[in-house]
Amino acid sequence: MARGAGAESCPDAAHLIERVEQLSGRRETGASGAYLVSFTRDADGFRASIRSGSGARELRDRGRSCAALEQATAVTLALLLDSDAREPSLREPEAGARSAPLPAPEAPAPPPGAPAETPRAPPGLTGAGGAREDEGEAPSPGGGATRLTLAAGAAGLFGVVRPLAPAVSAEIGIGGARFRATLGALWLVPQTLEHGPGELRETLLGGVVRACITAAGSEALRFEVCSGLHAGQLKVVASGYTRNDAAEAAWLSVPLELSLASLAGPLGFDVGAAALLPLRRNDFSVDGVGVAYRSPPVGALVSIRGVGVWAL
Repeated sequence: MARGAGAESCPDAAHLIERVEQLSGRRETGASGAYLVSFTRDADGFRASIRSGSGARELRDRGRSCAALEQATAVTLALLLDSDAREPSLREPEAGARSAPLPAPEAPAPPPGAPAETPRAPPGLTGAGGAREDEGEAPSPGGGATRLTLAAGAAGLFGVVRPLAPAVSAEIGIGGARFRATLGALWLVPQTLEHGPGELRETLLGGVVRACITAAGSEALRFEVCSGLHAGQLKVVASGYTRNDAAEAAWLSVPLELSLASLAGPLGFDVGAAALLPLRRNDFSVDGVGVAYRSPPVGALVSIRGVGVWAL
């Protein structure tokens, strides 16, 4: 009996033997040692491998827990052990008689006093050939299926037009269990800087392209490392001066972001903190007055968004 990394929630040997005994209605002895059972987990879900001297069987479940796979494994072992118990009496044909095909093993009888139940494998399990036994089951948003996401929320922009400015962001994305990509927009709430005898009104509208890789966690709570590109148009309008002008400049920045997200669906969240490495720094000045705000070499963006999740 073995359990791999991520499959700690699957049953141990004692619990699995107890479950088999409940299904078969008798206590198993040394015969149970003829089968080696191992549970593992990967990006596609849980797997159970049942090996013996005559071959191997494999069961798979794409659920979020090991409960369904535990039931299917216990049912399979009960059937195999019941078949082993019947074989000695079936291997003694009379001399010269032709061997008749062995009947298929019957389902084990339920324990005395327990209601009758027909064992069957839970939906979504696969045998060694890899074919699904229930093709009609739709994958849940929390499984390994591709998902579409739509997010919107608030953000704080540090060191771009002033020390701190509020913003609004929205994104649409697509991805799976370990990777996602998003395309969105960032709108800066208009800011007014008092500078000398007048003031400067700043606006920013930009687009965001972002790609994230899951570093740790699961669909319920995952830690991601993200990067991409921020690109937009920064506009400044002066008022209250002898000559009032308007200036526009492109804003380009590369984010290095750490994100904490819950995308199990249908509703989740995404909280991110990013360092912004400007490809071009924009400092606006007024003749005879000086620079209104000198941006630092590295800015920052902190955001929190609600996320809707749909499985494709």
